[in-house]
Amino acid sequence: MTREQPGHGGRQRDPVEEFFAAHRVQVSDEPADEVTWQRIRDERRRARSGRRGAWTGALVASAAALALVVGPSLLPTADDPDVAGPGPSASEPVGPSSADDQGLPSPTAEDPTGESVPDPVVTTGQPDGALPADGRFADITTADSEPGTDSGMRYAVVMHPCETSGWCSVLADSPDGGGTWAPRADLEELGMVHRVLFTDHGRGWVWGDKAPLWTTTDGGRTWSVVDTGADYVADLSVQGDQLLATTWTYQECATGPCDLPSGSAVLTDPTDTTWTDDVAQELGPVVRAWLLDSGDVRYVLATPGDGAGVTVLRLQEGVLESTATLEECGAGPVAVTAAGGPGAGGVGWNTGLSALCDDDRGLSLRFSPNSGRTWEPANITVPSFVLGEQPPQLASVESGHLLLIGEGNYTVTTDGGQTWSDEAFLPDADAAPERLELTMFGDLIAYPTDDQASADLGYWRSEDRGLTWEVVPLHD
Repeated sequence: MTREQPGHGGRQRDPVEEFFAAHRVQVSDEPADEVTWQRIRDERRRARSGRRGAWTGALVASAAALALVVGPSLLPTADDPDVAGPGPSASEPVGPSSADDQGLPSPTAEDPTGESVPDPVVTTGQPDGALPADGRFADITTADSEPGTDSGMRYAVVMHPCETSGWCSVLADSPDGGGTWAPRADLEELGMVHRVLFTDHGRGWVWGDKAPLWTTTDGGRTWSVVDTGADYVADLSVQGDQLLATTWTYQECATGPCDLPSGSAVLTDPTDTTWTDDVAQELGPVVRAWLLDSGDVRYVLATPGDGAGVTVLRLQEGVLESTATLEECGAGPVAVTAAGGPGAGGVGWNTGLSALCDDDRGLSLRFSPNSGRTWEPANITVPSFVLGEQPPQLASVESGHLLLIGEGNYTVTTDGGQTWSDEAFLPDADAAPERLELTMFGDLIAYPTDDQASADLGYWRSEDRGLTWEVVPLHD
């Protein structure tokens, strides 16, 4: 939401320098006077997306290092093909930029000021043949509104190399719970989208770090831009008539370094296409902001920029409220997950939280049976074989159940950590997965990194709560 994110992978070339070296020749000279500068500032303020900042390589690397549970991005590294790279660096002056530079659709209309703007509605076509052979699964979503009814329909964003922006996306669908996939819509015109959420077979959203938020009501045939009032959407969750999102907004900075982006929690109606007045709470400077669903309870999680651990807010009756402080965790937990599946016998929902603390004993677990109102000390340590350079990734299907995945190896407890399963490995895994996800129907998905992903390894799936795993290929 990452596992390793854009800007990772040990590039030996500076993508920012390559970007500006390739585009400096296209920049026309303009008079260095106050009139020109004022025009540039006015044009930027009028820009539809409201982008007000710049990507920095250090910030992206920090977000990747801290992505432990779920996170905002699965955007692959783009060494091959050679792409333009990220947005302007913190050391470069901020000036007018094209839609192509931001991964946005090519502008096809003009506003009354004469400035080009993207079409408000984009109609996508269905690609011929199979999914791209060089593609990778970036995100997968269920497509049913109720947890008790699983039609088997799944949607996914599959990214693949392309000439227009380096990476393009295809919306894929699966009628059998994610076992087999086929292309549904070509999303190239929507920019570098890599996240997807559908609430039924018609209504859905796609978005990305370098793309706007788009929404569809006809299963992906047509798409409209949502005016979020922020630079980009980090995460999105919908339950009934209530949409919860986390967004990031960068501050204007003509000279670097830029400050960390400001996070916000947005609460609105799923049908709204303008969120500018729907901010429920400001999160302050953040390096990550994401959501957790636990049945009827939802949480906003954020990693602040002051070096503290994860902060947790609970959405209660339309209001975001703080959860109890984890005193035993020092600066705060390094990871948090929610029991997100149905309760015993498929009846009801769990409200438990699990937190991973890095204290004087090393990594240990804490549990909350009541949505973070209180925390119970647990004299339980994490099995040593899943410990690596980063804390293990977490997922919880129900209270007392916890899955930990380390460097491709994993263990499961079903009794609150009193006992753990023997060490096992994700099939063909040679490193930690990119991220871990729990679906509404209790299935677990682990996404491989872009270095691990291939036509034969699309992602890992577990239908028995993490005890065993199978590989789902990109093609049948």
